[in-house]
Amino acid sequence: MDKLEYFSYDMKFQLAYKDKKGDAFQDFFSEIMEKCHPGDFQRSRPWGPDGDKKNDGYLWSERTLFQVYAPNEMRADDAIAKIDKDFHGALEYWRGDFDKWIFVHNAKDGLGPRIQKKLIELDTCYSPIIVRAWGYEELWQKVLSLDEPGRISLLGVVPSNRDMLNVRYETVQDVLNNIARQKAPLLQDIRPVPPDKLKFNRLSEEVQALLTAGMQKADLVGNFFKNHTNPQYGDEIAIAFNKKYKECKMLTMDPDTTFLKLQIFTGGQEQGTPTYQAAVLAVLAYLFEQCEIFERSSEEATL
Repeated sequence: MDKLEYFSYDMKFQLAYKDKKGDAFQDFFSEIMEKCHPGDFQRSRPWGPDGDKKNDGYLWSERTLFQVYAPNEMRADDAIAKIDKDFHGALEYWRGDFDKWIFVHNAKDGLGPRIQKKLIELDTCYSPIIVRAWGYEELWQKVLSLDEPGRISLLGVVPSNRDMLNVRYETVQDVLNNIARQKAPLLQDIRPVPPDKLKFNRLSEEVQALLTAGMQKADLVGNFFKNHTNPQYGDEIAIAFNKKYKECKMLTMDPDTTFLKLQIFTGGQEQGTPTYQAAVLAVLAYLFEQCEIFERSSEEATL
């Protein structure tokens, strides 16, 4: 797995981790565990009036019981009540069957101090049962442990450096046609971006790596616009893209989530072949450098 594949998988995982809530997140967790521990991990579902007896998954070899909690928004009081109820409910039915209880959550930035304190209290009071929490990093490490077929089955195909080198005019055209179908607002100015734009917009190392990879073919995108029969085609594409960026900004998305949404907007939900995805990165890199798809620095804004 080269760097482009690694960062592409990372961004796909981030999107799934952030977007999936409730049962969808639990299914995602169970799929990861089943692929990492085939024949060992057992997913659980409510069964009639019995429910699931506070069991969202069980790892036989490690005698570990999982409880998954993925609300739309993590609130301390709700999370603590959930932990209390589910842990003691598990003790009541499964006490002799597990040595470790893990609280799996969808809070990417981690759990607050009150929630952590509750988990530590349970770990201390109910020793030798081990109580822990799993979040973004723990699940990402599980994904990284998968072989290539497992990662593809979970997250789909991603572009490699070889796919980037294989990007041609025809592939770029397919991507741009997808953007051109979006309804655009009135014409706006398109200005070059400053060299420090990546840093200024607080984009992560992963996004920076993807845009850097895309720059290998950004000239191809520029030449495509330059040679197009419609001299306004490049402006129309940039305007549609700028509109989508502003929609994301109005929803107060963080910079990386905004990039992920723009990536889907550019390539479509189906995402296509690895070479098509590589072309998406080339288009993103070109537009990032050439137009207002992220914020200009204060110095650039005064020009």
